[in-house]
Amino acid sequence: MAHPAPAVFSEPVHRVARWVLPVVLGVVYGNWVAVNRRHGGPITGPDVASGVWSALAFMVLCIAVVQATRRLRRDLHALHALLRAAFAGAALGFLYSQTGDDVRPVVITSVLVTAAVFLLLCYRFHTRSDA
Repeated sequence: MAHPAPAVFSEPVHRVARWVLPVVLGVVYGNWVAVNRRHGGPITGPDVASGVWSALAFMVLCIAVVQATRRLRRDLHALHALLRAAFAGAALGFLYSQTGDDVRPVVITSVLVTAAVFLLLCYRFHTRSDA
């Protein structure tokens, strides 16, 4: 029987990363939303406000998804993957919709990304015993 690989980071580092990573990703996401809404024009108050609210929503939802998946049983790999993939697809769909493009490519891209993330995470969770 193979021995598990040693942990690179300690538990306190993982605990801090569970909160810091969604905050950093939320700031990047909010900035990206604000830039997409500008369409290359000048920076306006509504664009900045939209970016701030989007960042806060992203952070809250990201933390909620992480906490929800942590509370699920470890053998529910497909549900873990589905929750995370749905979040990724919805986040990308909202980000893409801020460009003002037609709704069809937004939906198609979101569904394809959700399916790809779901398949990737299912593969990862089923092939790793520590998932």
